Amino acid sequence: MSVDNYAGFLPPVFANRPDGEDVTLRTFIVGDALPDHDVADIPPALQMFFDLVAPAMERAGSNGFAHLWLDHHPHEQPGWRLSVAHVGSLAELDAALEKPLARLAKSLTLADFETANWDETRPLWRKRAEPVRLVFWGSFGRHVRAVLGHGDASAFYLPLGSGLRSDHPLATLPLLEDMLGSRQLVQDGGIGFEAALQIGIALGRSHLIESWIEAGGAEKEPFFRPMQIWHQAWLTHAVMDLAVSALAMSGQPPLPALDYGVTATPASRKAALDGLSGWLTGVFFTEDRPALRNAFVAGVQNAVWLDPDLQQYVQPAQRDEIIQGLVPYCRWFLAMALYNHLSNMGEGRVSADQAGFYELLILSLPELAALNDLSTRRDIEQHIIRIDAPRAAAAFDALVIPFCDLLMPRLTLAATRS
Repeated sequence: MSVDNYAGFLPPVFANRPDGEDVTLRTFIVGDALPDHDVADIPPALQMFFDLVAPAMERAGSNGFAHLWLDHHPHEQPGWRLSVAHVGSLAELDAALEKPLARLAKSLTLADFETANWDETRPLWRKRAEPVRLVFWGSFGRHVRAVLGHGDASAFYLPLGSGLRSDHPLATLPLLEDMLGSRQLVQDGGIGFEAALQIGIALGRSHLIESWIEAGGAEKEPFFRPMQIWHQAWLTHAVMDLAVSALAMSGQPPLPALDYGVTATPASRKAALDGLSGWLTGVFFTEDRPALRNAFVAGVQNAVWLDPDLQQYVQPAQRDEIIQGLVPYCRWFLAMALYNHLSNMGEGRVSADQAGFYELLILSLPELAALNDLSTRRDIEQHIIRIDAPRAAAAFDALVIPFCDLLMPRLTLAATRS
């Protein structure tokens, strides 16, 4: 069914998306350190601040959000942190924030933590911030209301589908990614090779983090909790457009819910991830789409190597084993892409982008230089197998993935956000 035949109103894409460098964030240490990593009751003065800040910032013409979080740094005492974001300069942010912040400072001590832009703040949050409350205003607030208030939201938006209230921080957190994070995976109404790989990585790293929490036990859980929450939010964002497309596909099972519950365990969350994986491979990354399916599976199985957030946890002794697991995928993808590319060369149908990536591949992997448009698939495979594993793995992210994305078939979605 095409988008024109889909009767429902499609949720919007965030309009006028700002660059991450243009989003100014001020973060404050609020009050004294907390005795443990449990979520304490929010102080009344902070509750009042969140009731007042959005209207005040709206009146000032700001677009942004406020984020209350617990700091789970492993070498510091836990405590409240308040971050306020504004699209614009620090002077504009301070002027708009003056009155709400002054009222808060009468009841609680405030100390500067840092002032940074979104691109600088986001990695910090993924490592140590457990979101406790999120409030949006301006264009951010309008987008959040448009998505969460959509009539079909529970069918395409994982937190609502799992029964979370729309004002819960885990319900709104993925929309930060939608508004400021990674660019949409859907391009020109479809899903390509790299998007399938990235969705696989999102699922794979969520599985890995749950395994680490399970292995570390209660003692280590608070320090993995921020990563678990933020990567779960990224996964929610990554599958949202696929779930929107599924609304327009008859006879397909609904998007399964993840486990966001307060009593969730690593085992229950992994079981929900398995359900989501089955849905993705059953509806989108099916066996009749081998390039996309293998890209998705490669992302799931190699997330620890392909995701920069996780590479820091790879022990030197594990590195060779991980690379050996990645290389068969790298060789398969490269063989498919080269076979298509060399065939296109023989027919004179090679774009400038494809030619440019091919030249870079030859420079990086000179074993491929002898190939031409008369080379058979076996010829291609014989040349690829001569490439040693470390160089193949090194080329995978920077060269092989983009080259494949230009050449592999795309999956056109039945409906895309307007």
